Amino acid sequence: ASPDAVFSTAVTSLKYEDALDPNRVKCVVDNHGYAIYFSRGLIPFNKSGTVNPRFPYLLHLGIQSYDSKFLKIYPELPPTPLQLEEDLEQLKVLENGYKMKVIKVDHEAHGVDVPEDVAKIEQYMRERNLH
Repeated sequence: ASPDAVFSTAVTSLKYEDALDPNRVKCVVDNHGYAIYFSRGLIPFNKSGTVNPRFPYLLHLGIQSYDSKFLKIYPELPPTPLQLEEDLEQLKVLENGYKMKVIKVDHEAHGVDVPEDVAKIEQYMRERNLH
C-alpha cells in the first residue's frame, strides 16, 4: 500500500494478440509504480505504428481498491474529458490529480468484457475441468 495513493489497481502482462483490442484496457506506470495513463488504445504507441513484441505492455485487470475517505469524494467529482472519451473511470481519478498505485500480478485468466468473451471463458474452464 502507498499512503499517498487514494486508489490501487492490478495489472498483468498484456498478451500480444490482445494488444490492439479496445476491450483490453492498457496501462502505463511511472518508475515508482504509479499510474500515468489508461487507454483502450495501445500505450505506449511507437512511431512505427506496430506492436513491439519485446515491450512489456500492461493489461489492466479491473481489480481496484479505494481509500475510504476518497470513496466519499469520488462520486462528487464531475466527469472529465479523458474519462468520457476513453470511457474509463480510472482517468477521472488521474485527471483530478490523485495518485493511483499499480500492482503487477502474474495472472493468466481472460476477462469478460464483451459477450464474445463468454465462449473463451467456457473453453478455458473446459480445458481445466472447471465446469
